[in-house]
Amino acid sequence: MRFTTTLENGLTLRHLLNLTLAASSVLFSVVFIYCIYRLFQTYDWGQPFTKFLCFSGLFALCLTLFRHRQQTQSLPNFLFIGEALFASLVVIAIFYRMLNGYGDALFTAPTVDIGYTTEHAARLLFLQGENPYLSQEINIRPELAAEHRGFHYGPAMLLGYAPSAFFPGVGYKVMSMVFLAIAAISMCMLIVGNMKGQSRWQVRSTVLIALMLFFLPERLWYEVFQVGANDIYPVSLLLLGMVFAQRDKWLWAGILMGLSFATKFSPAAFLLAMFLRKDIRMTFLAGCVIGVTPMMAFLVWDYQSLMENVFFLRFGLNYDSTSLYSITPPVLHVLFPLAQLSALVYLLVRNFGRTLSTEETLVCFTLLLIIIEVTFKEIHANHLIWFYPLIAFIVATYRHKLFPQH
Repeated sequence: MRFTTTLENGLTLRHLLNLTLAASSVLFSVVFIYCIYRLFQTYDWGQPFTKFLCFSGLFALCLTLFRHRQQTQSLPNFLFIGEALFASLVVIAIFYRMLNGYGDALFTAPTVDIGYTTEHAARLLFLQGENPYLSQEINIRPELAAEHRGFHYGPAMLLGYAPSAFFPGVGYKVMSMVFLAIAAISMCMLIVGNMKGQSRWQVRSTVLIALMLFFLPERLWYEVFQVGANDIYPVSLLLLGMVFAQRDKWLWAGILMGLSFATKFSPAAFLLAMFLRKDIRMTFLAGCVIGVTPMMAFLVWDYQSLMENVFFLRFGLNYDSTSLYSITPPVLHVLFPLAQLSALVYLLVRNFGRTLSTEETLVCFTLLLIIIEVTFKEIHANHLIWFYPLIAFIVATYRHKLFPQH
């Protein structure tokens, strides 16, 4: 009898310890991410070393959570109910605060160059029938050569923001809201698809935690609502494409990811690289070809102007004060592209013979994208939009696994 009681008490203490570790993992992860997002909000232009530290923290958090993914956990239902209630209240508070602060901007035209040039290019294409890549008036900037003063993003960007040509200002912002909703819904669908067989409260709490983390950064609201950054569009296409890939709808997955590439070739190119594996589906490749047809059409129209503005400009870009280049001796600048190439080659070799799950594909993509971003010639605030849904998905999925279980 004494042995049984001791055993039962031992199991109870072990479960209590694991519950404490799981709850601490959630609390630490949420607070840690909040602090990083506040730093991103506070230090906008310049401050490359601060941004490097923030991205390094996110990289370490995601990698640690993913490496502990195999550890088994038996957590009580009241923990998931508590998480769901907490996340619901925080999401409501976020929407109340951010809509009060940025809701009026929905009815104003975009003020950042990536926004107003998109609106201008859409009017040029759909109302005047002209090629925006040939325009000398979209980007009149003294540092740009004449051949780089056309539209700087893929032609699928113009398809996504076509309403802005007919409804200036509000048409652009409404489409950004639609894409924001698509990104959030797709992220939730990916989580639900990964959690088949789990309890209802476990699924609900994970979805709500992910939504909380996605909408938490003020920078997301500022960029999408206030200044009109358009990076939410290509990311929403990638996430929706992953939903179809998760459901083995490979043709549609390829179409959406190819369309994202034709919208803005980064970050789409790095997610597509994660599919370069031995088990790649031919229907997926066919879908990618279909997805990039808008770019092919403009290549036929005038290939030189498109290549000069969408691709050559990016590859020949000078670094600015937001990048690590600006605080690194020139002799060491070669290390940055080498780091990018090494990370890409490593993941290609690592993944080639594997059949990756949805979450592993997204984790590899996120970690690669962080390396690419911190070693790029620009670390601009609108780029952060790429990471918010990815970080939210990873942390919500593995939020209880930061600390090793006993």
